[in-house]
Amino acid sequence: MELICQSFLSINSSLDLDRVLATILEVIRALFGAVGSSIWLKDPKSGEVVCQQAAGFQRNVVKGWRLSPGEGIAGWVSSYGERVILPDTRKDMRHFRQVADTMQVELRSLISVPMRVKGAVIGALQVVDKQVGRFDESHVDVLEALSDASATAIENAQLFKRANREIAERKRAEKKLKASEKELKEKGNALEEVNTALNVLLKSREEDQLQMEAVIVANVKDLVNPFLEKLSRSQLDEKQAVYVEIIQTNISNIVSPFMRQIPMKFFDLTPAEIQIADLVRKNKTTKEIAALLNTSAKTIEAHRNRLRKKLGLTNQPIQLRDYLMTLV
Repeated sequence: MELICQSFLSINSSLDLDRVLATILEVIRALFGAVGSSIWLKDPKSGEVVCQQAAGFQRNVVKGWRLSPGEGIAGWVSSYGERVILPDTRKDMRHFRQVADTMQVELRSLISVPMRVKGAVIGALQVVDKQVGRFDESHVDVLEALSDASATAIENAQLFKRANREIAERKRAEKKLKASEKELKEKGNALEEVNTALNVLLKSREEDQLQMEAVIVANVKDLVNPFLEKLSRSQLDEKQAVYVEIIQTNISNIVSPFMRQIPMKFFDLTPAEIQIADLVRKNKTTKEIAALLNTSAKTIEAHRNRLRKKLGLTNQPIQLRDYLMTLV
């Protein structure tokens, strides 16, 4: 009895399924001294009975063997849930001889008992020997006691194995999810950087376009319109006057789309002031400008003062030309 109690403790000392199965068979070998023993469990997918572990003579031949439901003693016990004791295997047609033939040894005595978990049969625990009449009812009783403890230990080990597998799968899923989140975050950051760069580029292009439009409008007002005005006031024949008018209209049509977007400070100057501002930018002196426009230096000086006032430069320590150079 003490040995059986120690056996129960050994069987339930681990949650590793392979170790539990090996411990069960070691206990049986120590208690029975038989040639071989094996544990057969039902495969829930195929319904077959599979030898999960074996001990004793040529155990590797038996391990992994698969029996159809009801086939062999292990298959019959697993299907019907009844214990079997065979004093002589030759006298029972249920005995599956192919295993023994493969092992090249005749197994004459056999005990097989069902393994149950919560009333349901999960397989069979089996002991074999070459000697006829090797086992009796006392051996069956001990094996059934071991079977109950073994079934519980196997269930616990299977649950533990399944839990570890689920934990590992969950960890892999979490790791994959974190990797996906990291990848998405990196892609989001990259996309944000691209959007920022595109916004900067678009803004720069818009500024360049506005500046180009401002230059076009300013150049037309500074360099073209004043001379067209002078030309229109000169002595022209009727056809020439029409040509000048057409040119003025076409130029106005060309620059008119730009004028809505250019700051108003480019357009609050009179044509004369625009012309003088252009000459100032070209570094012409008051005297030189007066000579070019056929007017007095005093008039040009008055225009320069009005330019400074309109541009907000009154009482400011900045040269008119320097400021004009920053506008366009």
